[in-house]
Amino acid sequence: MLKHLNVEEMVALIEPWVDGARLQPTFLAIPEIAPLHGKVKQAWESVVAVRPKPVTSPELAALDAESTAVDTRHDSFARGVSLALDAHAELALAADPPDPVRASRCREVGAKLFPAGLTIVNASLLAESGNTARVARLVHKEEPAIATFLATIPGHDKATTLLDTVEAWIATGARLAELEHARTALLAKYATKPAGSTTVHSARGQWFRVVSLVLSALEMSDAPAEAVEAIRGPVLRASERAERRYPNGKAEEPAGSGGSVQTEAGGQAVAT
Repeated sequence: MLKHLNVEEMVALIEPWVDGARLQPTFLAIPEIAPLHGKVKQAWESVVAVRPKPVTSPELAALDAESTAVDTRHDSFARGVSLALDAHAELALAADPPDPVRASRCREVGAKLFPAGLTIVNASLLAESGNTARVARLVHKEEPAIATFLATIPGHDKATTLLDTVEAWIATGARLAELEHARTALLAKYATKPAGSTTVHSARGQWFRVVSLVLSALEMSDAPAEAVEAIRGPVLRASERAERRYPNGKAEEPAGSGGSVQTEAGGQAVAT
């Protein structure tokens, strides 16, 4: 279970164990694990040493700012299109006489544009871009009748239709892909030489061995439950969350990777 944690998580999880102002006193007060404290400190220093350094630059900050703005528009377009189809379906049913055929068509088109509902607005930028590319193929090539239908639904003003809104949504997705690719190229430009694969794997292996020993020792400890939980709980919960990132049970972390790269603007590079 521990193998799914990335380097940044490894650093953060045991840092409190070696910090005298945090959990170090608790750690040293548990007799079953106190003798391991020196090894824990060595393991923490090892993963700190191979942790990737933050990348900052004005160019990255600008890309992050634009990505945030475009992502916000993408999400609003997606919600707007979905809600417009739902609203039009309800209005068709409210007509006199009701138009259940048109309402059904709205539902059908909505299901094709949003097969997973609006969960796409919580996806990564590249996933959002890939989805709008799918929508573009759907309305332009695979089922042009959808485009024809969308053109019969009013847009946000008298001069536009819902098809115009969908086209604008598609454009934001394409721009998100451009920004992410530009960001990847810029990160590569500023990247320092990564720690060697052997060094990273060695540091991770040392961390796994030491933390596993600590967890095993805690299983037999007679220390107060509160103290045991303070040491063990965060590691177990983080491990469970990390395991869910890899449904096939296999973590594939590049050498030297510590998860996301934090930029000055607070954005995240997508780990691939």
